[in-house]
Amino acid sequence: MPPPRVMHLNETAKYAVRTDPLQRLLDPAQPFVREDVLWALDLVKRKAADGAPEWSGLDQPRLLACFACYAEMALLLLHRRTPDQPETDCFREMLEELLCRPRSGS
Repeated sequence: MPPPRVMHLNETAKYAVRTDPLQRLLDPAQPFVREDVLWALDLVKRKAADGAPEWSGLDQPRLLACFACYAEMALLLLHRRTPDQPETDCFREMLEELLCRPRSGS
């Protein structure tokens, strides 16, 4: 009789290779991985520095709410704390809004 099937780390790594960090972060079934969150924080920072024309339609209160969510996740990582459900929900919503928006003129 064959031994029971056990998922090995390399199988998890295969899943990680097949999906990009944004897909994993947006998937509520996937736990947050520190490297993915750092990747997303860096991407948001770079887009903000470049002016992100696709964000021009967001009003100031919404941008401030996104910034608060961004800052909260950055502080959680800095203090090496695991985000709770409200923080992960907020971060996923922010990523969906900021990174999955269609570009202007597309």
